[in-house]
Amino acid sequence: MSRLSPTSLEQRIWFNTEQAAAYSGYHVQTVRRALEAGELKGSQRTAGGRWRIHRDALDAWLSGEKASA
Repeated sequence: MSRLSPTSLEQRIWFNTEQAAAYSGYHVQTVRRALEAGELKGSQRTAGGRWRIHRDALDAWLSGEKASA
């Protein structure tokens, strides 16, 4: 797995949980818990699959906004 620089993280639109954790400064498990609790909006193509999180949703979560359905 390659490491992304802070600059390349800033330019991303979609993140997986590891990238979202690096971008946000939170532990990856915190990001997963927020996704599973519905506090952070994300999507999975298959049940139990990798999460995809849009940067706008991540920024909203970081600013304390509630996830919309």
